[in-house]
Amino acid sequence: MQIASGRTRYSRFLKPSLAAALVPAWLALGVPAYALSDLQQTPPAANSPAATAPTATAPAATDTKPAAGADAAKNKGPVEISFDITKAPAAVQKTRQEIIDAASAGDVKKVAALLKASQADLGPDNSNSDPESALKDMSGDGDGLEVLSIMLDVLSTGYAHVGAGTANDMYIWPYFAEKDVKTLTQAEKVDLMRLVTAGDFADMQEYGSYNFYRVGIAADGKLKQFLSGN
Repeated sequence: MQIASGRTRYSRFLKPSLAAALVPAWLALGVPAYALSDLQQTPPAANSPAATAPTATAPAATDTKPAAGADAAKNKGPVEISFDITKAPAAVQKTRQEIIDAASAGDVKKVAALLKASQADLGPDNSNSDPESALKDMSGDGDGLEVLSIMLDVLSTGYAHVGAGTANDMYIWPYFAEKDVKTLTQAEKVDLMRLVTAGDFADMQEYGSYNFYRVGIAADGKLKQFLSGN
């Protein structure tokens, strides 16, 4: 799932005309509504997020713990969640701080240069764009400033360490990207809703995973990704 460019926080920016377009067809046609219990339930496909999501509830947030979610298997190794940046490699800390400094200053060119230097993945919608243009296209204000603020919000959360000791060794912000959103604690839900609206969170629960922006920094300090989606 890819979030459309220029609609980074989509639940907060729906216009009345768009909301009207989303009215269910049965209301517009006058067809009687049925209770959910009257509808036949179809089991999820074997490879769907609903079918593969873990059922165990994650423990309350601590400094380091295993994370639930299908991404752990994808990265072929355990996922560790941490809120202590000093435990990340020095190269990761340095790159993260460079992003924070540039984003705090509103320096789109500097952030774009960091992305370009490591040929970071900006998602399929921006695969053929230069990083500066991509940042501006992602941003609702058109100048890239909104998306810089999102970077700061994302990097203020805990991180997930995935693929330790493999070619996919990476530190990913926010840690929600590597957790099953259906198992979040109350405190973690509050943490997530600092980034997205309650409506966005409800959509994530229905879809089965976090699908807002994430930042990925490799263990060697290369900025590998800044993208949205699952």
